Amino acid sequence: MATRSYRSVAETAKAQWSAEAHDLSAGLGAELAEEVDAQVRLGRDLAAMRAAAALTQGQLAARASVQQAEISRIERGLGNPTRDTLIRLATAVGGRVALVPVGRSDVSRDPIEA
Repeated sequence: MATRSYRSVAETAKAQWSAEAHDLSAGLGAELAEEVDAQVRLGRDLAAMRAAAALTQGQLAARASVQQAEISRIERGLGNPTRDTLIRLATAVGGRVALVPVGRSDVSRDPIEA
């Protein structure tokens, strides 16, 4: 029996999908990409605010009562922090958590705060 790569098996299976299944797959893929992008942006923002506050991850961990490993995961876009963790981290770096309408990058004007 010949060995087949995962890619080969997946491509064979996808060739049999209906148009609806292809559309669903594309839509779910786009949603996942958006979620990953948001996690990466959150991590970059936290790292930038931590650096601006001249804190190491360890110092931030102590101030926010959050494990340093969790801060590392968040900053790398791999974490999924709770609301409470985000608030503690933001407070510890002198920031705040805010909901900002999509497409609006200026958070200084009337954000909806948590």
